Amino acid sequence: MRAAHRPEAATGLHLVADPSLAPAALELATPGLVRSGLPLVEGGGSTRAPARELVLFDGRLGPSHAAHLERTPPSLLLATREPGGTPSAWEMRVLASLLRGESLMPPGAAVAKLWLERVLDLKGASSEAAALVEASKGSRNAASLAAEVMHELAANALLDAPVDAKGTPLYAHQRESVQAVAPEHVCQVSFAVGEGGIYLEAVDRFGRLTPGPIARAVASLGGRMQVNASGGGAGLGMRRILEACELIAVRVVPGKETRMLGVVGLGEARRRAALPKSLLYFQSE
Repeated sequence: MRAAHRPEAATGLHLVADPSLAPAALELATPGLVRSGLPLVEGGGSTRAPARELVLFDGRLGPSHAAHLERTPPSLLLATREPGGTPSAWEMRVLASLLRGESLMPPGAAVAKLWLERVLDLKGASSEAAALVEASKGSRNAASLAAEVMHELAANALLDAPVDAKGTPLYAHQRESVQAVAPEHVCQVSFAVGEGGIYLEAVDRFGRLTPGPIARAVASLGGRMQVNASGGGAGLGMRRILEACELIAVRVVPGKETRMLGVVGLGEARRRAALPKSLLYFQSE
């Protein structure tokens, strides 16, 4: 797998508060964000280096937040899940790593990696994720969700991402009949346990995931998902990833790589869709 693109300079972040928070929340959160190495700037930055909007919110992700992903560039949504109304240290670390082009996996954790080529490999990766949750004393519900999220992330990378030279999907419209992808289309998945839960990641070699499918999934939260198969995928998998995870982070290097991370908490909570979530989509320049 190719190394991720590393931006020459950190992307400036303009910090704003979602209507779900009081303006004073920014003052509470700023010191922790600065300590995490996040490059906060005043206003929108400069015309030469415009800042990306970092929106702090209560973490209750809903349809109204889809508009943030439709901005240019998309806003980054960071939950204030800690008791004092601040973001968690582990989520700020993931955000900082996302912007710098660094590994999104928890520091010091044992990271398992698998290359996937066959559709049958999706089941194997899901089983490995569930087994890691169980070995880490996670709940049965968490193990089931980890398996589901791993399957969806991997299926997106293995079957939906590959396209031909004209941009036409190679496998997405024939999921039921494909048994394996070409060697040059294999994807990699990784998983590790750290603060926040189990980290599940899938990486493809195409770098074509736009904010659109994610925005549509966010807009559907709380209601029925409208199937849109125009890009090959139905979007239902993205909706399930959003519902199950506490954090979703995406880094896209156009034409080269899409890296998507989902973090599933290890607890027993069953109403995952209502728990605080961070949603971080970042496309390298």
